[in-house]
Amino acid sequence: MIMRDNAKTLARCLDSVLGLVDEIIIVDTGSKDNSVDIAKSYGAKVLFDPWQDDFSRPRNIGIKQALCKWIFIMDPDEIILRKHHNDIIWLTRDKKFAAFWITTFNYGPMSYRMDYKLVGPDGDPLNLFPGYVPSTKTRFFKNGLGIRFEGCWHELVDYYIRRNKLLQGSAPIPVHHWTAEIAQKSSKAKSDFYLKMGEKKVREWPKHAQAWWELATAEMIAGLRKRASHSLKKAFDLGFNRPDMYFSLSRCQRFLGNTDNADLAFQKGVCIQYPALTHVDPTKKQLKVLLDNI
Repeated sequence: MIMRDNAKTLARCLDSVLGLVDEIIIVDTGSKDNSVDIAKSYGAKVLFDPWQDDFSRPRNIGIKQALCKWIFIMDPDEIILRKHHNDIIWLTRDKKFAAFWITTFNYGPMSYRMDYKLVGPDGDPLNLFPGYVPSTKTRFFKNGLGIRFEGCWHELVDYYIRRNKLLQGSAPIPVHHWTAEIAQKSSKAKSDFYLKMGEKKVREWPKHAQAWWELATAEMIAGLRKRASHSLKKAFDLGFNRPDMYFSLSRCQRFLGNTDNADLAFQKGVCIQYPALTHVDPTKKQLKVLLDNI
């Protein structure tokens, strides 16, 4: 894992993997609290790499130090429940797959997002929130295959795995994460950081649709709706065509006072979300006119 000023949650994270892992490797990017002392008290090997606006860099430094046959990627504000330890151990006996997708449960306040899932009174291990937003990515993979992270922000090993055609499986083992526990001093600091990283990523990957979608999300969080609309258009132009993107575009346009555009974008999102129930062709000229006018 990588960390910076995570003393608040680090011990909870490391407690959750005791007895499961054979080594703990942490790359610290500039902690000023006692995160390093906590990590060392758990026997972790702590490396130091000053922060350079690149999440992949310290992660790959840590991977290079790994000696075991399998690598599990975690963040200091996450946990694994002990009841899933044996499930993870069984995955290491698999002879087919080189890596596994694992879903993170991102707990937070009640939301009207389409992907927000309610869990009931005993669903959140900390009993803080009624539900979570899931996100799935590769975080468990074999060592020694050259697998590495790519992307300065929202970094993934998935790009490398797909490009090299390594076989992957899905593991029904959730990682639990609480989105409200941020290291930044304020929501404004978090927003500014996301915006800076999103801008850097599109500079480095200007033809990457996902990067433009991520920048658009950062711009929406920062209240930059006109800029977000342009970034969404760029993502559309590069091949992304997801319903949540149209719903985001609809919100941006409504905040900007463009009611007709907002309604059209929302309708297109519904058409893509439920293609069997609607009749509007998302490739019709009407949509192109909308995007050309943004």
